Amino acid sequence: MANNKDFEKDFKLPDTKALSEAYTEYLDSVTFGGKPIGEEKKKPEAVSMAKVDETEKSSTVHDEIVEKIVRKNKALSHSIWTDEPVLKPKKSVWLNTDDDNEEALKTVEKKAEKVENSQPAQKAQEKNAEEKASDNEVIIPFSKEKNHINGTKKEISVAVSADGTVKKLPNKKNFVLKIPDSYYREYDAAAQDKGPVIAGKRVEIIDKRSPEKKPENAQKPSRVEATINVRVPVQKEQEPVRKAEKKAEPKSEPKPDPVEKEESDAKAEEAYRKGIEKAKKRREEREKAKKNNIHELEFNVINSVVCLLIVFGVFAALLVMKRESGFIQSENRNLATFPKFSLSSYFDGDFTSGITEYFTDTVPNREKLKSFCSDFTNMLGIKLNDTVITGDFKTVEKEELDQDKIAKTTTVTAFTGSRTTTADTKTTDTSTTTKKSTESEKVVDVPDNLDDGQWEGDVIVSGKGENVRAMGAYYGTFENGDKYANTINKWKADLGDSVNVYNMSIPTSAAYYMPNNLKDAVSDQKDNIDNIAAGLNGIINTDVYDSLAEHTKEYIYSRTDHHWQPLGAYYAAQVFADQSGIDFPDLDTYDKWEIDGFVGTMYAYSNYNSELKKYPDKFIYYKPDNNDDLTVKYYDTEFKNPVESTLFFDYAEGVNCYSAILNVDQEIAEIDTGVDNGRVLVVFKDSFGNALIPFFTHGFSKIYVCDFRYFDINAIDFCKEVGCTDLLFAISLTSCSTPSKVDCLNNIRIQ
Repeated sequence: MANNKDFEKDFKLPDTKALSEAYTEYLDSVTFGGKPIGEEKKKPEAVSMAKVDETEKSSTVHDEIVEKIVRKNKALSHSIWTDEPVLKPKKSVWLNTDDDNEEALKTVEKKAEKVENSQPAQKAQEKNAEEKASDNEVIIPFSKEKNHINGTKKEISVAVSADGTVKKLPNKKNFVLKIPDSYYREYDAAAQDKGPVIAGKRVEIIDKRSPEKKPENAQKPSRVEATINVRVPVQKEQEPVRKAEKKAEPKSEPKPDPVEKEESDAKAEEAYRKGIEKAKKRREEREKAKKNNIHELEFNVINSVVCLLIVFGVFAALLVMKRESGFIQSENRNLATFPKFSLSSYFDGDFTSGITEYFTDTVPNREKLKSFCSDFTNMLGIKLNDTVITGDFKTVEKEELDQDKIAKTTTVTAFTGSRTTTADTKTTDTSTTTKKSTESEKVVDVPDNLDDGQWEGDVIVSGKGENVRAMGAYYGTFENGDKYANTINKWKADLGDSVNVYNMSIPTSAAYYMPNNLKDAVSDQKDNIDNIAAGLNGIINTDVYDSLAEHTKEYIYSRTDHHWQPLGAYYAAQVFADQSGIDFPDLDTYDKWEIDGFVGTMYAYSNYNSELKKYPDKFIYYKPDNNDDLTVKYYDTEFKNPVESTLFFDYAEGVNCYSAILNVDQEIAEIDTGVDNGRVLVVFKDSFGNALIPFFTHGFSKIYVCDFRYFDINAIDFCKEVGCTDLLFAISLTSCSTPSKVDCLNNIRIQ
């Protein structure tokens, strides 16, 4: 019992009697199929004030119950997670909902159509109202209550909620919206402000209540029978709701033209056929690509295996095969030897670097590999007609001689008279030659290796067959020539006027055999010789350029070597003999010797050009008729430890054929000719000077031959000790134009 009291206290149950009366009244207003249930009650003409209050109260309770039922149905039929209904709500026989089926809606539409047909006047009135409305507005009937037409009621289209939103209701069943008086009064107040706002638009409410005459003593009803039209703006594209509700009549589509149909069918068939062909083509391309990928993979695998076999095969061959050793003719040197192990050499890195040098320098079948590499590298470099340039060939800017300087050059004449020398008494006593000069100049560091040819860098190979020739490009400058002239001027100043000093700057083969299209790209050797001559003071310039130029068609220069041939040296020696005033026999008085298969240094400098090896030189040298009367001794670079030998070494071969005269450069040669004229010739030379010596054996009583690159004592003191009367610098023009070699020449003067 207590629970019932609490329940009544919490929920404040309304008066059941009033609720029952309101419910009964609602049932009276509900019809099924447009027919009233039971007999229609007549409307009382007068209602007392108490009855009105009671009815109004029951109406309010009824509305609350209806709202609760609607909220409950919505809560049960919708999920908080989705918009789909969870449970299908039960249909109520008392309330119209949004879930009614479409069949009932069609029935209501048919009945509405009958009513419209039976009431043409009413339809015309509504049509006039629509025409008066704006193009952007549609007048929708809000509600009509108790407007019985032939026993039916007009359907409601739009419902307006308290917050001003509009909702279209389905027209399945007849439903009468009962609006309390207070609710209607709110709309009257809103209408004074041009209507409420519905769906974001302010709408105008038009009151069409019929002015029926009512008894004066009649009370104001709780429900207002009225029709309210709401003007809702719509887009121009949309049709009015009234027209949309009408049943659309199906439009008859025009029959297609048979010709157009055939064309469209043909196009469709063609498109279908092309689609099939494209699909087939794509399928074939995919299959082809797949096969290609398989073949490419197979090739890559095979290629990788072959490459690995080659690499490991070469590696194994290099370890197993016999390695080269000893002297190599083509490069004129000894091959590297395996280093000896020691802790100091190991920690210094000399031992490991020596191993690397040994394995690199002693490759098996070195000569054959060089020939192969030569054929391959012939395809590289610059090729101009029949000329191949090996190295980084460069062009130089031509220099112009100073004619005023040339004009001031004075001619020096050699002294040819008899002089007293100490050469006869001090040929074996060389202790005084080791004295140092008191010059204030200091010795300049120069490279250890000053051999001829390595300075050249760029090698030019021109011609073919027996006329093939290799030569080095000449890049001498006047500046370097002036340096050389100033250096030998110091020699003359140290030796004094008692010694005839000669300078022979020997041109290379490039001066005469350079291809015409490259002559302007290198320095002019004739101009550089003239520039040196212009800088000499008290020195006799032995210019052999023109004399050699007269014999260029003869074999005066080697084709595979950077040296000249002894025949060219003969023509140059003739010029010197004329200046020095010595006897100079004809070439016919000399014995001619030949060494075949001479391949010189240019073969190596040209990256082993195969054409040079295929057509080698002949080294032709000449022995004087007094060769058997010559006494020749060879000293070391400090002029000690003499060894008696000969002037010629006929066993020379290969690249060393040039050493057939005077053997190696690292020795000081002393030649006693037996000529009694008291003249002693000292020659400071590079390797070009060797070929000159045999042609001087009839002109001087003694000849000393020194290579300035390997001279370890003071040269001025040496010349004085040996009784030098004539000093000849027989040096190639390339050495005269190389600063490091000029420094070396000056070093031996002051060391």
